[in-house]
Amino acid sequence: MVAMTRESDRAVIRSGSSIPDAPGAYPLVGHAPYLARNPPPWLAACRQAGSIVRVRLGPRPAYLVCAPELVHRMLVIDVEAFDKGGPILDNARPFVGNGLVTSAHAEHRRQRRIMQSAFGPGLIDGYASVFQQESDAMISSWAAGKEIDFLAEAHALVARTLARTLLPEAELPESSWLADKIADFQAGLLIRTALPHPWIRRLPLPANRRFEQARSQLQSSARRAIAAARTRPTAGSLVDNLMAARDTDGDALTDQELVDQIITLLLGGTEPTACTLAWAVHLLTQHPDIQRRLQDEMDSVLNGRTVGPEDFRKLRLTRNVLQETLRLYPIVWMMTRVNTREVTLGDHRFPAGTDFLFSAYQLQHDPAHFPQPERFDPDRWDTPVSASTRQAHIPFGQGRRKCIGDTFGMAEATIALSTILTRWHLRPAPNSRVRKRFRSDLSPTELRIIPHPRHSRT
Repeated sequence: MVAMTRESDRAVIRSGSSIPDAPGAYPLVGHAPYLARNPPPWLAACRQAGSIVRVRLGPRPAYLVCAPELVHRMLVIDVEAFDKGGPILDNARPFVGNGLVTSAHAEHRRQRRIMQSAFGPGLIDGYASVFQQESDAMISSWAAGKEIDFLAEAHALVARTLARTLLPEAELPESSWLADKIADFQAGLLIRTALPHPWIRRLPLPANRRFEQARSQLQSSARRAIAAARTRPTAGSLVDNLMAARDTDGDALTDQELVDQIITLLLGGTEPTACTLAWAVHLLTQHPDIQRRLQDEMDSVLNGRTVGPEDFRKLRLTRNVLQETLRLYPIVWMMTRVNTREVTLGDHRFPAGTDFLFSAYQLQHDPAHFPQPERFDPDRWDTPVSASTRQAHIPFGQGRRKCIGDTFGMAEATIALSTILTRWHLRPAPNSRVRKRFRSDLSPTELRIIPHPRHSRT
């Protein structure tokens, strides 16, 4: 194994100084424990070590790109040379399928063209109306002064919306079932990507059983939804729009591709939106002055009515709060690429087939681009940002592979926040301790809040 690693190291053709090793590799598992346990200090140390550092995640090294201008080169300028891949994504593909997130460039272009028609502005408006209805139903069940598990509420809210738009005919057992299965799937996915040793997944552990069960049941639900949509179409549902979507030459998604895309949307459409909403609520409970400013903006713009697509641009502080939330807590915090030909990146040339990593969390907590990076400051987005700062803020990715549901997710979060804060003022529950949990996503460990009617907020 050591010989293989050294041979791979020599494959990097250096045109400048040597590439430093990321700090603190463990025997056999390399740097994987840092990714699985507590990444922020390690990511900060990597940034201090160099613009590119060598990371051990298996028998061959990967390279963590720490400079935003180099990440921008990979994602935008030299996008044809850097395909989706690398150890984390390659290990995830067998479990999540070959959907929009995991597919290689050639297949991604086709999938993106087909799926884009299902995310047009008019269709997003229709999905947003479902989110509004579900948000109203959620807050209607709250009682003044009664503690709420908001993280669970947010997951259930987004899962119910996806069930209505993506799996309308799947006959799910109960409203919380989808959220629970997605959580079980996500919990097991990081272990299978950061620690890709086959013997780990074969151990007779409850977590492994929950993962395999969740994977099987989510796929079965997707297939049932597709079969039902063929016999009982639901006008305006996301699954029907995906089935009807066509490429410019009339090409449609196959049934297996539809299953892979539905799984991709379930994972990409539940956790990111639910966690972003949860993180935003957490930050607002910690900063009641900003919460009150946000409520004042909503009162002024909406005047008691339901938020509509025409209001999104007017809710400037709301947008800034969500931007700052995503900066502090980018849900997809680590991403990967593999180069398809020899490339120059920084002072180094890399042969084709080199694995690269980059972290939105690392870039967005860099004090060189975001002064006082741990501070929640929505007003930092009121002033024009530099090109380098824009390159460092990538919660949805950049370039061709930017998340297809970014506008949809921001609309959902705006609707939910406006629905909640128009009626309720939120305070943290006593003894509630919110910590970051890094899995395949970045989520809070818990979030317990107490809602109070707006008239009693003083």
